[in-house]
Amino acid sequence: MTLISNWKTVVTRASSIWFVLAGLIAPIGFFFATFSSAMAGLPPVYFAMASAVFQTLAIPARIILQRGVSDLGRFRSDQSGAIKNRSLGLIAGSGIALSSAIAFVGGWEGLRQEAYRDVVGVWTVCYGKTKGVRPTDRYSKAQCDEMLAAEILVYEAALDQCLTVTVPEGMKIALVSWTYNVGAGAACGSTLMRLANAGDLAGACDELQRWNRAGGRMWRGLTRRRISEMEMCHRALKEAA
Repeated sequence: MTLISNWKTVVTRASSIWFVLAGLIAPIGFFFATFSSAMAGLPPVYFAMASAVFQTLAIPARIILQRGVSDLGRFRSDQSGAIKNRSLGLIAGSGIALSSAIAFVGGWEGLRQEAYRDVVGVWTVCYGKTKGVRPTDRYSKAQCDEMLAAEILVYEAALDQCLTVTVPEGMKIALVSWTYNVGAGAACGSTLMRLANAGDLAGACDELQRWNRAGGRMWRGLTRRRISEMEMCHRALKEAA
């Protein structure tokens, strides 16, 4: 058995260690607070001394602070690990909506953890990621999930640059899925976007089914995906009405 390299730091700083110690000490203090010397079969003086010792030990076990995190103000104000621009649209503003978008997009893109060529010969990996992909790339599922979440937020932000009207959550997810698949440039320059910005949301939903070609060919998988996006889009409009 080999100890981890930072075992001293873990023992002295990990709050879980102090919780365990407190958990071991507190029941003993509870024993002395509940039973008498006669019940325990101990002389009163020794019983009182033992009770005082364990009650005293219980105090620091309950109140000691983990070193390194005592400055809670600095901890709360530190934004170095925060995701920026969380004021994006409906999806970024709702954990539920983001989760739904990840499930929807990921389900249609499919997970491939090793780089492969898609139907038009572009190197692709994970959930349809193509930018910067090399033939030797390989990722774990967790890494692919993280990249998909980040990519969805990026594509939503790009979509928000040209989508000037507010749309229901389900329609937004459908449009982000479509944008993720066809690219922000194609999406923003489309008839679909012009219809949406003109207020014809139902007409915009209908446009989705036209985007079922890749490399000049119509693909059955793309057709099914576009129909699914269109149905989600119309369902969201119906529920919003």
